[in-house]
Parts: sequence; C-alpha cells; structure tokens
Amino acid sequence: MRLAVLVFTLLASSIAWAADPCTDERARDAEMATDSMKTWSALYAGFKRYRGCDDGAIAEGFTEAVVHHLASDWKSLPEAAALVQKHLSFRAFFLRHIDASADTDELKKIDTLASSQCPKNLAALCSDIGKSVAQALSEAE
Repeated sequence: MRLAVLVFTLLASSIAWAADPCTDERARDAEMATDSMKTWSALYAGFKRYRGCDDGAIAEGFTEAVVHHLASDWKSLPEAAALVQKHLSFRAFFLRHIDASADTDELKKIDTLASSQCPKNLAALCSDIGKSVAQALSEAE
C-alpha cells in the first residue's frame, strides 16, 4: 500500500512539474527568489512556485538555500522535517539539493550535525541527509 502511495505521489509530482513550464520571466523571478529563501517555509513556497525551473543557476540557488540553512540553522531541522514528511516531492527536492555544487565546508558541517546532533525522532531524515552529504562530498573530490 505504501509503495502504491509513493508511486502515485511521484507520478502526480511529475505531472505537476510538466504542467509548470519555466518561461524566461519565471526563470528570472526564480533566480531572484532563491536569494530570499531564508526559512524552510519560504523555501517550500519557492519550491512549489518555481519547481518547473529547477535547473542550472536556479537549481544552484536552491542548493545554496538548502545547504546554507541546514549548516547555519540546524535547530530549525524539525520545521524542515515537518514539510518533508507531509510532502514527498519536497523531500526528494530537499535531499537532491544537498549536492556537490554546495560549499564543501557547509557540507562537512551538516555531516557532523546529522551524525552528532540529530533529534532522536528525526533519525531517518538525518540518515538520509548524511547519505546525500556523503554523495555530494564524493562527487566534489
């Protein structure tokens, strides 16, 4: 049953992304908006609004927002967790943007935080974050 729900969610997300074309104007707006995504709710709103533009410089802006927020405000992880638990497509987006284009020092800091300061009820998310960081660091070498 869970697999069926996951497949349905992923298919629905794919259809939503296909219906959300990235025009030149939306791309300009998205690129400017990533600079102001300083909270998880702002990042989620940006994801919903601009996910069709998640490529190139805009994707790097999303990556910078996700990684910097994790590295600089780890105590807000429960807020991020609430969003990724409710919205599977946001979870995939969130983890995908912990990538090799991010600042290496911030990735290393996140790795330390995920392994040493993870709230007990978020162990699965911290494990996934750690895996994304490990992948990003191996690609950055």
